[in-house]
Amino acid sequence: MMNLIKHKKNQTVYSQKSTGFTLIELLVAIAIFAVLSALGWKIFDYLIKVKDRNVIHEENLGQLQGAYQQIQRDTLQIVPISARSGEEIESALRLDNQKLSFSKTGVTDPLKQGLSPYERIEYVYNAQEKKLYRLKYSNLNRNNSEQPLSSVLLADVDQYRIDVLNPTELDRWPNDMIKNDGQLPRGIKIKVTIRDIEYEWIFSLLNSDYLINNGTGN
Repeated sequence: MMNLIKHKKNQTVYSQKSTGFTLIELLVAIAIFAVLSALGWKIFDYLIKVKDRNVIHEENLGQLQGAYQQIQRDTLQIVPISARSGEEIESALRLDNQKLSFSKTGVTDPLKQGLSPYERIEYVYNAQEKKLYRLKYSNLNRNNSEQPLSSVLLADVDQYRIDVLNPTELDRWPNDMIKNDGQLPRGIKIKVTIRDIEYEWIFSLLNSDYLINNGTGN
């Protein structure tokens, strides 16, 4: 930009102002740009992590819904009937070393093949495979060589814990206070950690005292 400067002798001198950035201004601009870039990257990185977590949560949700519904059906059909494995008598529900087994009803026989209306179910956690398995025996009275039908309830399980509620939490059932093999606890509590997210489920069981007193239990 040209400015006119008049001197006393009527001489006109042209001067020119610099329109460029000074070094300080340039350094300030670079610093601001660096801060904005860092903030922008953090926001972008946060959004990517949120997206990844949402994808993981959706994947977890699918298998969690299936497992929850299966366990809910099982617990609603638990009956106070003892079972037999070889020569060993098993209580209607047994929890030992985080392994749960129980007798349940609900088996249908539409083709009239003489199927037993009862079956034995086990929940077994394999820490190495990070999987929770559901094992099904088609009869309450079985020999030691019988192999169960196995299915995966949950995968990618980092931690697993199951307790019975009666009403306090117990890690073993039956205990020394239980005298009837057909007696059931009041409920079951399951805690699992899948991909760093913890889930807790509580399921209520049938009133076994009423069923036993009315002749259902063995």
